[in-house]
Amino acid sequence: MPEDQGPGVRVPPPVIVVTALILAWGLQRLLPAQLGPPAVALGGMLIFLAMFWVGWALLALVRAGNDPRPDKPDSAFVATGPYRFGRNPIYLGFVLFLAGVALSWGTLWAWLSVGAVFLALDLHVVRREEAYLRMRFPDAYPAYAARIRRWV
Repeated sequence: MPEDQGPGVRVPPPVIVVTALILAWGLQRLLPAQLGPPAVALGGMLIFLAMFWVGWALLALVRAGNDPRPDKPDSAFVATGPYRFGRNPIYLGFVLFLAGVALSWGTLWAWLSVGAVFLALDLHVVRREEAYLRMRFPDAYPAYAARIRRWV
């Protein structure tokens, strides 16, 4: 049997998020598109909530003995912590973080980055991870995926 290489995620999800933030910021400088007044307090609360959520999910993975990087193989199946509510709590946290930034900035480009990152994560990361988890945990993952939603 070949060595487990993990799900084969090529671009680390934090790189996707940071790239989207930089692009949104740069586009706002070049082509300003303010949607409304910045909601800094609300955005800050959402950013804080998102960071807590991601931290909780990372803690669940590490406690189970997994390396949280999506290009590494998993040693254990995790369905505890925030994984009880959605199959991708870290990526949901990333999207919520960007939504918090978008609220804080109040710009079209920031909101477009939320959608773009959601699509990039869903199509290029989540789908690969799901295929990998179905293969790696053939008994546990399909039942889990049948009862827990992909995002929330």
